[in-house]
Amino acid sequence: MSTGILSRTRRRLAGAGLLVVAAAAGWQFWIARPFPAAAPAFVFRDGFEHAVKMEDLFPRDFSRWHGWQREAGTGATANEVALTTERVHSGAQALKCVAAPYDGHTASKADIERGRLRFVKGDDVWFRGSYWLKGGTDASLIFIWDLESTEWRNSPGRRLYLQNGETLASDLGKWWSGKTFRAARGAPKFPKERWVELRVHLFLSENNDGRMEVWQDGTKVIDAIGKTLPTARTIYNRLQVGLTANGNRTHPQTLFVDDIVLSNRPLE
Repeated sequence: MSTGILSRTRRRLAGAGLLVVAAAAGWQFWIARPFPAAAPAFVFRDGFEHAVKMEDLFPRDFSRWHGWQREAGTGATANEVALTTERVHSGAQALKCVAAPYDGHTASKADIERGRLRFVKGDDVWFRGSYWLKGGTDASLIFIWDLESTEWRNSPGRRLYLQNGETLASDLGKWWSGKTFRAARGAPKFPKERWVELRVHLFLSENNDGRMEVWQDGTKVIDAIGKTLPTARTIYNRLQVGLTANGNRTHPQTLFVDDIVLSNRPLE
């Protein structure tokens, strides 16, 4: 081997060695980072009262909601997120969400979101809300509740949806290693044309000791053990409620939402 070739080979090997060392150092830095600290106890409640228009739900002090989605492949005007008196669980108003069918390309969404949350490994998530799903069509593959991390690409997190047969299920959406939690055998379908109280409890873990419980009108329909957090350092910082996605390719969907409660402590 000539001196020039040998010299180039040594430089390449040295460069590869430096890359390996840098990668190892980066990994050590990553795993040595402290775990995110838990948030203080909090309770967020909203029944969509004291608002004349949608913008009133988004005050500058961030004390209520922080945004909404109204997206569809056929144009945003096909979907709707609005205050309504048409269906109300309590008080004078609720939220109405209308989502066009999924066109196979662009997700169809009509929901409201609360950001600036902080749920981390070892935390409990407690949620309660009232839902009214319009009847008359198949509602399989509609998503109605997403807890997400915007720090990761595609914002992965635990989601609730109606699987084929219209019973509840949960996936670790947009994350490859989380199994789907499904309703217990014999569990009732998600009700239509009436108010139903949905309760959710999550114990957050990136391992198989996480837990998810879901109650539908007081009946536990999901009680599953498994991964509930994408990684040990993930922070769930956003909740979306409503038609977070209509995955049904045939039917539009209409959903009313009212009396939302979210906390990191058990609810009364």
